[in-house]
Amino acid sequence: MKVYPQDKGVPSGTLVLAAAAGFRDDFLRFPMDDAETNIQVVIRCRRRSEREVQENSPIIISSNGSKSQDVTIETSSPVSSLGVITLAPTRTYPFDLVFGPEADQAMIYHDVVSPMLDEVLMGYNCTLFAYGQTGTGKTYTMQGDLTPTPMGNPSSQAGMIPRVLFRLFHQLETSSADYSVKISFVELYNEELRDLLASDLSAPTGSIQPMGKGNSADNQGSLKIFDDASKKGVFIQGLEEMPVKDASDALALLTKGSHRRQIAATKFNDHSSRSHSVFSITVHMKETSAMGDDLLKVGKLNLVDLAGSENIGRSGAENKRAKEAGMINQSLLTLGRVINALVDRSSHVPYRESKLTRLLQDSLGGRTKTCIIATISPARSNMEETLSTLDYAMRAKSIRNKPEVNQRMTRNSLLKEYVAEIERLKADVLAAREKNGIFFSEETWNQMSAEQELKQTEMEEAKKQVEIVESQLRSVREEFEQSIGLLMKRDGELKVTREKLKEAEGELEVKDGQLQVVKGALEEEIIVRQAYQANEGKLDGVALGLKQVATESICDVSSLFDKLQRKTKTFHTNSKAVTTHGKIITGEVQVLSAKLDEFIKTSAHNAQKLQTEARQFQTKELETLTSHSQRIDQQLQRLQDYLKTIQSKDEASSEGIAATQRAAQEMQGNLRATFDGWSESLRASCDVMCQELYSSALSDYATAEDMFKAMGMLIDTIVQQALDFVRLEGEATSDTRVLVDDMVKAEITRIREQNTSLVRALETEKVRSEKAKDELVQRVSGLLGEFVAVRDKELRQTCGAFLDENVKGEEDLSKFSQRHEALSSEISTQEAEATTSFERRRAEGKRTRDGALKHMDLAKATLKNSLSGLQGSVSTSTTTFSGEIQRNGQSFDVAFNSGLDRHKRAKRARIESTNAMATDVQSDMRHLQRGMASSSRNVEGFVGRVLSESTGIAEITEKHHHSASSKLSTLQQTAQSLVEQGTREDIPTGLTPRKRVWEVIDKWELTQSRDALMKAWKKDGSPKWNRENSIPLETKKIITNKSSIPSKGALTDKSTNIIGTRGLRKLR
Repeated sequence: MKVYPQDKGVPSGTLVLAAAAGFRDDFLRFPMDDAETNIQVVIRCRRRSEREVQENSPIIISSNGSKSQDVTIETSSPVSSLGVITLAPTRTYPFDLVFGPEADQAMIYHDVVSPMLDEVLMGYNCTLFAYGQTGTGKTYTMQGDLTPTPMGNPSSQAGMIPRVLFRLFHQLETSSADYSVKISFVELYNEELRDLLASDLSAPTGSIQPMGKGNSADNQGSLKIFDDASKKGVFIQGLEEMPVKDASDALALLTKGSHRRQIAATKFNDHSSRSHSVFSITVHMKETSAMGDDLLKVGKLNLVDLAGSENIGRSGAENKRAKEAGMINQSLLTLGRVINALVDRSSHVPYRESKLTRLLQDSLGGRTKTCIIATISPARSNMEETLSTLDYAMRAKSIRNKPEVNQRMTRNSLLKEYVAEIERLKADVLAAREKNGIFFSEETWNQMSAEQELKQTEMEEAKKQVEIVESQLRSVREEFEQSIGLLMKRDGELKVTREKLKEAEGELEVKDGQLQVVKGALEEEIIVRQAYQANEGKLDGVALGLKQVATESICDVSSLFDKLQRKTKTFHTNSKAVTTHGKIITGEVQVLSAKLDEFIKTSAHNAQKLQTEARQFQTKELETLTSHSQRIDQQLQRLQDYLKTIQSKDEASSEGIAATQRAAQEMQGNLRATFDGWSESLRASCDVMCQELYSSALSDYATAEDMFKAMGMLIDTIVQQALDFVRLEGEATSDTRVLVDDMVKAEITRIREQNTSLVRALETEKVRSEKAKDELVQRVSGLLGEFVAVRDKELRQTCGAFLDENVKGEEDLSKFSQRHEALSSEISTQEAEATTSFERRRAEGKRTRDGALKHMDLAKATLKNSLSGLQGSVSTSTTTFSGEIQRNGQSFDVAFNSGLDRHKRAKRARIESTNAMATDVQSDMRHLQRGMASSSRNVEGFVGRVLSESTGIAEITEKHHHSASSKLSTLQQTAQSLVEQGTREDIPTGLTPRKRVWEVIDKWELTQSRDALMKAWKKDGSPKWNRENSIPLETKKIITNKSSIPSKGALTDKSTNIIGTRGLRKLR
């Protein structure tokens, strides 16, 4: 079902139902293949109900296990004639799947519904509906228990709808595509539609039904079904489609709608559904095509719960319930006629005779994948309804659908369809506003006319169909009257049979009383016999336990004497081992002390060498940086001298120009007579003066450029030397770190090997002590346990202290290695930072040098242009004076003054450029000096940290040296103490007890088995208790121990321990 786009929270007003799948023109279908497929039909048979068990109605349905593909039913009752029973005839129906009473909800979902859900996610439209007699489990199959488990999963009794919701959201959440899910829940009650999810509809309360005639106007307006010619389906006007975000929201809406459904109690079912319901799930999924376009994939699943067909006489429906049953049977009858027409491929299919068939029009013979679950009862009392259901399902199995997957629409095509729909609606509104009354656009009017003609044709066909139905009704009435006569005859025969049955039941009751008396006496005898048998078994168990204890005690005492001998031998061996290993431990401790002293000396030497090299590096680098700073100061001084020279030459040039101006004023009076000679002299003087000035400036510029290049090379050399030093220092640090790591790992490995040797020695000493204990047990039995315990404790304390010290030393070395590693990492980090800083300073110096050279080139070009302008101005002025000297004498003064002004401006620009260049060069030099000063401070800080860390390492090494020396001395003293105290001899006391001999009776008699007693009783009249029925065995078993050794605390009495009971039984 598809709701046309409207505001959220408001009923859409138009909902399309193309039997499980219709959407408007934005989701066209295209066939996956041209082949048609049959509707899938599944049979589910429930267990007998309590009512059927009480009625003693036998089972007439049989199938092969919990899942098969055929079902067999007895079509009549067995016939008994003259003591010969004739079996009832059977009929077998093949289906896609048949589930027996053993099948649970999960099996049906896995085999039937789960594949349909996968097809919905592929873009198909699917329908699943349950059909069958009332009370056979349709609603249980579709809904079941809606309460989830504490873990949030569906319960074991959950139906198909909650399982579909849980699995659907699980698959959508695990996928990466965007999705949206909408659901709707519609009910068909007495041929009237209502929305079970509408906000203004209340749930049924008491005996008042929301769909009753008195309440329908108060609750909501009736939903209407309209044809949708564009899709050959129907749409429901006013049905609301609710969006859901997870399975819990969907279950809440399902529970809400289920509470609103029409239910009532009948003789077949206390919660019988009195209406048909359609629960629809619409899934929108977005996917991206190979071209990168967003496509919308849509699938729909309709889950239909049909009301059950019922026999009004048997269900006990009256008044309103009878009317409900009649409407249900009428809609199901129409559904059966539609199925027959589809199977017969009739030209006319009566979809319009019922709203149910109109809703399911596309699911039956349309473009939807459809599955029917037919529920049946196994009892003979429902045989007729079961046969009808199986025949109905068998017919429906022949219906062929042509499933088509919904077309994936792009966003642009979807918007285009929506815009066209809006334009059509606007045209209708505009046509209605232009005139009084209701008007439609021409397109809408043509559509309505076509629909009217279609309805007129269908009405005429319906009238013809009514005539056919009336004729069929007359023939059915005649058959009904004949059936009534036959029924009366069968009723008489039934009364005679019931009288005979009562007589047989009376005799059966008498026999049953006698049987109960005999059973009571037998039960009393059984109870007494079981009590004797249980008591005899307990006594036999006690005797066996006592015999076992005596036997095991004798064996244990013998084993104890043997073990004492082994302990004595072990003790002597341990004494020798303690002496030998004590000497070995003393020697190893001396070797370890010597190697530790050697390691400390090497570490101190390396730390002193590292400090010396760091101080030398600091001194050398500071001297280098100081010399470079002095050279930069000298270069700055030379640059200032060059600037002063340029300024003095500019002043001399200014004085020459002033002298020329005065000479020109003095000679103005004689200019007319001597103008030609004077003009040539003036041009020559001006060219010579400009040439000299330009040559002097070029010389100064070349000197400054050479100075800048030398300064850049000097900076590159300084930075490269600093980088080389940092690299060499990093390599030295890495070599030091590798050397320290190797030494620490070797020392830790040696300590671990020593610990392992000590543990092995401790275990060996323990074994030897146990042997020594066995050897000394004969002499010092009373002091043996205390001696071994004290000796073992002292040995473990001594070795334990040594092991703890070794572990602590290992941990200290590990911490030293970690700290050294951290220092090395910090030095490497500082090395990288220094390298980056040097590279940055080199780049800044290069940029400063390049900027100064560019400024000098610019000043050179400015000077050249100024001199060229001056020469051109002078030439122009003299030429002008030559032509006009005869006409206007004053023109000479004006032109000459103009040339002087231009010369002054060029001079002023040249001086400003030179001053700016000098300022930039001085600023760059000062910045370079500050960078070198910063590098000097960094070098001093780095060397200081290296010296501090090396001093710390030397102190830690010395501290560990003192600690390890102390522990080794303690270990040596402990080993010496072990050798002295661990080899003491055990003095025998002569109090060890000797071994004894015990006699034990290990055979007795038990009561014979029940079969043997009964056999003897039948033969002689009394059971035989003599030894002929028993197995003769020895009466005593003598257990002796050789090599008896006196042992204090052993059994000293010579009495015989007797363990007896009735009967004679052989020990096992």
